Formats: sequence, structure tokens, C-alpha cells
Amino acid sequence: MECPFCFEDFNDEALACKNCGRDLRLVRPLINENQVLVAQIEELQLKVERARAAIARATAPARFWSIHFACYVVIPVVLLIAAHFLIVVVLDRSPLYLRIASVAIPLPFGFALLWLSHHGIRWSVFDGILIGLLSVGAMLTVVAFIDRVPILPESVRDWRETLEYVVSIALANVTGSVVAILTRRMLPRTLDTGGSPSPAAMMIAQSVGRHVGDQALRRRAQKIENNFGTIATAAAAVAAGAGSVYTGIRALTGS
Repeated sequence: MECPFCFEDFNDEALACKNCGRDLRLVRPLINENQVLVAQIEELQLKVERARAAIARATAPARFWSIHFACYVVIPVVLLIAAHFLIVVVLDRSPLYLRIASVAIPLPFGFALLWLSHHGIRWSVFDGILIGLLSVGAMLTVVAFIDRVPILPESVRDWRETLEYVVSIALANVTGSVVAILTRRMLPRTLDTGGSPSPAAMMIAQSVGRHVGDQALRRRAQKIENNFGTIATAAAAVAAGAGSVYTGIRALTGS
């Protein structure tokens, strides 16, 4: 919590601010009430945005899907093809630069997919796979036209590397969405004192500190549960990002 007098953080169970020494017992109910209102407003805003997206899909599907396809599929595919043409064909640089660009380009679109359009991870996975297939297919076509070689890979190893490249692009898109979830969870927001933490969080809260009142214990459990959620989301972001990088450069390392 934040002291309303000096704006320094203080322990949720403190009776006085350690920084300015002001008594917090009278203002704590107001702080708690404000926290509840802020959390409820944020949750309602998110629900409203999701409802608007659902209504747009139902009432004007053609317009919705055309805008969605243009923003979250066509643009990243065009950028990936342009990066491939510039790095491989024009500049003739190391494919490592293309792999880096293939991770960096889809990531912000995955972030925007969840942050701005309020779609879930399943949408991000589908979009990522579609982006990967279209962009890699276009890259193979460009190489085939310039070098006069078949478009499709001719060996099992080439097929594996191509599919790994598609997976790398898809994972980069998913990483962006997971980062958006993590960012949303880490934004300054307060605990909803009307919610009920899980039994596991309550058990941990009872075992990690001195005995406190039921309200303080519930807040402690809720904070533990939120922290575990944030850690899990961060782990998912790291795993997706690491998977994208690994599959993107595996062929370059000869493994």
C-alpha cells in the first residue's frame, strides 16, 4: 500500500507509516475502499472492451475479419517478406540477421493482439501459425524464383528447418501476447478485497508470517496468489521467447 501523506509504500499490516510516522488506522478503510473501486473499474473496463470485440465480430463479421486480417496477418507478413528480401537478396547478409528480424517483427503484433484487440492466447497461436506459413511460403517462392530452384524443400532436413522457422515466427507472436498479459498483471493495481483467495494461497499465507486478523490474512493470501499468477505468466513469456529464439537459430548452429 501507499501512504496518503508521504506516498511511500508501507506494509499492509502496519499501523503507522515507517517513513513519516503518521497514524494509518483511520485512513486504512478509505485506502482499502479505493483499492476495491480501482480494481473493479479496471475489471469492468476490460470486460467492456471484450464485449465490444465480441459484438463487432457478431454484427459486422466481414469488416471485423478484414481489419483483423490486415492488421495482424498481412502487415507482419509483408514486413517479414521485406526483411527477407533486404537481408538475404539485396544485402546478402548472414541468415542470423533474418532470424532475429523474424522474432522481433511478430512480437509487437502479438502484444497488440491482446492489448488492443483483447483477443486471447488461442487467437495469438492461430495468428502466429498463419503468419509463419504465409511469410515462409513467400520467402521460399522468392528464393525459388531468383535461384531457379524448386519452391518446396527437397529433403527431410530442409522440411524440418522450414517448419522450425514457421514455429519460431509463431512463438514470437505468442510471446508478444504473453508479455501483454504479464504487463497487464504488473500494472499498479490493488487487491480486490471482495474476492476469495484459493485454499492453497490461504494455507501459504498462514504459514509464512505471524498470526493476523482474518482480513489481513485474506489480503496476504490474495497477494500471494496474484504473485504466483504473475510468476507463471512471466515463466510462460520466457519459455515462449526462448522457444522462438531456439527454433529460429537452430539450423544456423548446425545442431
